[in-house]
Amino acid sequence: MAYDQNSPQRPRKRVTRQVLRRRQFTALAIIALIVLVFVILIAHGCSKDDSKGSKKTDTPAVTTTVPTEEPVYTDAPTEAPTEAVTTVDPAAAQVQLSKREVFVDIGQRDVAIIQAYPDGSSEANEIWESKDPTIASVDNLGYITGVSAGETYVILKFSNNPGIEIEIKVHVADNGLTAAPADSSTDTTTTAASGLL
Repeated sequence: MAYDQNSPQRPRKRVTRQVLRRRQFTALAIIALIVLVFVILIAHGCSKDDSKGSKKTDTPAVTTTVPTEEPVYTDAPTEAPTEAVTTVDPAAAQVQLSKREVFVDIGQRDVAIIQAYPDGSSEANEIWESKDPTIASVDNLGYITGVSAGETYVILKFSNNPGIEIEIKVHVADNGLTAAPADSSTDTTTTAASGLL
């Protein structure tokens, strides 16, 4: 079709800024929707791959953490690195303690604070007992007291969850004689200060 110079030209339709902005917004909304659909499809595809790779077992194994560190006998609480321990009872993994190892001197007290209870249990269900009360005793609130030098375990049980038994290792030192050496500058300052009194 040839262009006819004698025919009047059609006037160009003018687009207002408002119409142009609406078109741009609509285009951005469509692009965002397409990107969202791709992200959902990718996430859905990844979750199918993960579920195919996992195997189901008859007895679920739960990983809990137990602190391990060299004995340090101080009154201040210490942070300890943890190592994983596998247990068969999943309810035992729900129990979270502030520490799983306690260092005390003879006559000194310490406590492992329960930070999370198993389902259905509370402070009223706690049962505390010492494996060797001649080394360390424990009261019904979980306060552990050093009786004589040695190592033993304190057991935490729950009256309404008989399958749960949590062991807390207790190290009792002979009034600091086997404790880790203190900083010499602190000893000098303490000795000097006590000499002035």
